[in-house]
Amino acid sequence: MPNGKKFHDGGRPGISIPKENIQKIVVEGNAQSLNKEANDLGQYFAAGSERDRLSSSQIRNVLDKLQRMKSFDQNKLQLLRPLLAYAAGRHGGKVKDLQKISDQAIQMVENNQHFANFKNFFEAIVAYHRYHGGK
Repeated sequence: MPNGKKFHDGGRPGISIPKENIQKIVVEGNAQSLNKEANDLGQYFAAGSERDRLSSSQIRNVLDKLQRMKSFDQNKLQLLRPLLAYAAGRHGGKVKDLQKISDQAIQMVENNQHFANFKNFFEAIVAYHRYHGGK
């Protein structure tokens, strides 16, 4: 589990990452923090019963739009927030956890380097999710 604080959302345990850790990843570009947090999150999102796990299809639309963005565009990036919110509202569960973490990270992106760091973080979460058995 990530070393973040646990929270409860409607009686369901969830997960979060301390804001300082997200800032290390997005703003400072700390690759060690990125790998640790992405690995822990990937493992968390892949764990549980079939119903509880995050599936890649649940976030594919967001991932595709993010990968198509070649450089920082504040408007396009901000439009990922409602896509994530829609996915979280539609699927609930661990998608909500991913949405909350991603939303915090998106709000920290202010330039091309931050964008590249965020993109690497999101892609790493999906990659580690797959590595830990997510589908």
